[in-house]
Amino acid sequence: MKQSFTKFDRIRSSIGFVLAPILFFSILLIPTPQSFMDYIKSNYTQLSPSEMLEISYSMKIVLALLVTMIILWITEAIPIPATAILPAVILPIFKVTGFSGNEIYHFNGKNVLANYANPIIYLFLSGFLIARAMQKWNLDKRLTYSILSFKNLAEKPKLIVLALIFISAFLSMWISNTATTAMLLPLVIGIVSITKTTDRNFAKALALSIAYGASIGGVATLIGTPPNGICVSILRTSGIGNINFLEWMKLGLPITFLTIPVAWFVLINIFSIKQVEIQDGKNFITDLKNKLGPISKGEKLTLFSFFILLILWISNPFWESILPENIVKQLVYFDENIIALTVAIAMFFVPVDWRSRKFVLDWEDSKFIDWGTLLLFGGGIALSDAMFKTGLAGWIAKTTIYMSGNLSSIFLILIIIIFMELLTEVTSNTAVTSMMVPILISISIGLKVDGKLLALAATFAASMAFMLPVATPPNAIVYGSGYLKITDMLKAGIVLDLLAWLIITFVLFVFGDLIFHVVNF
Repeated sequence: MKQSFTKFDRIRSSIGFVLAPILFFSILLIPTPQSFMDYIKSNYTQLSPSEMLEISYSMKIVLALLVTMIILWITEAIPIPATAILPAVILPIFKVTGFSGNEIYHFNGKNVLANYANPIIYLFLSGFLIARAMQKWNLDKRLTYSILSFKNLAEKPKLIVLALIFISAFLSMWISNTATTAMLLPLVIGIVSITKTTDRNFAKALALSIAYGASIGGVATLIGTPPNGICVSILRTSGIGNINFLEWMKLGLPITFLTIPVAWFVLINIFSIKQVEIQDGKNFITDLKNKLGPISKGEKLTLFSFFILLILWISNPFWESILPENIVKQLVYFDENIIALTVAIAMFFVPVDWRSRKFVLDWEDSKFIDWGTLLLFGGGIALSDAMFKTGLAGWIAKTTIYMSGNLSSIFLILIIIIFMELLTEVTSNTAVTSMMVPILISISIGLKVDGKLLALAATFAASMAFMLPVATPPNAIVYGSGYLKITDMLKAGIVLDLLAWLIITFVLFVFGDLIFHVVNF
């Protein structure tokens, strides 16, 4: 996530390297808390005394695993995806046992590793492949240059900032926010080079516009950023409920559309760009567009595939009411995950040039898949599964309600959002989501608040980290451009963090109630 290892990073990772194993073995060595056994006795009366003892011991193992993974994820003592593999090792080694469907559940290798093949992982695998096709055939660049070359937009500084936020947000809805920012940064450098001013504020605003846009756009779709998929998969495996692609967009899009103008307002006011004059801005963008040449067959096929994917995703919830019954029965398992996988695989069959055997995608493109993120999905799901099946999640819920009393939904949401925004300023948002969503679902059960509400609040907030270079890869990329100081990022980031806090709360309590009926003041 970081471009270099700073002194702070070294200290942080050293602390984690020492603290994680100490805490893990300390928790293992202490006697199993009586409160674990009390919880099992009160909730699983059908179990024998030996089974209760076995599951309460398993709760302690999972607690040790949870604490260890939190420490390792926060400190990044080892690579974040490597930490995600721990459940696949720890749970079988310690013969962790849980309870599911009125019978004992054993966390053997087969059961634990099944979490690393969760359907949501294949949704993101497909998303990575489709995004690669867009980048491979320069569809992302053509879209960017087409928007910026519209009329005289490229010669109006404030509108350029707005356009870049929008472009970055739109691209990040479908492809990696890191790739989006990396693709747009050379464009920013080019625009700055033709600007007639010695004031660096315009460069700062442009650089931050692409970083902020990438983070803002990621929340709009289910595949926009990994935390979204982690949230949905944990909600599904914990039995709280499912959120499909369209339902996610009903919440994610309002947050994105509200935050884009707010981010623009913050940037053009904190970094005053009133005196900036851009010479031949439109010609500069037009030249870049012309270098791409005419739209290629690869671009056309990728665009066609993308539209097919969107149509199938958005229409999927309505098939039952618009298609004949026999077709609906045939397509009953054709959900958003299989739709994405079908389109991604089809791209390997669609020829761009049959004579030279060139296809929209080939296996070389698989090296652009973020395999570490896919492992992180599996680790988060496996940890969550263990927490719920052993009863640790329920124990956390009971303990929380005892300590905090009956908190209102809105107060909880405000606390969760600000906590997640601050935590993701220094830690991977994917790792934070993986560790916090299961805990928040546990708390929601004890407080009798819908788990979707707390999980969504945390997930949306995890993408709204604007203050520090280490917060997100886009922040790190633009900080590395040399245009920004940390104080510049703090000035704009603090304001935008607070405004995003309010926007997420507003959307959840307005749109969230309309869609999921989850609000309980």
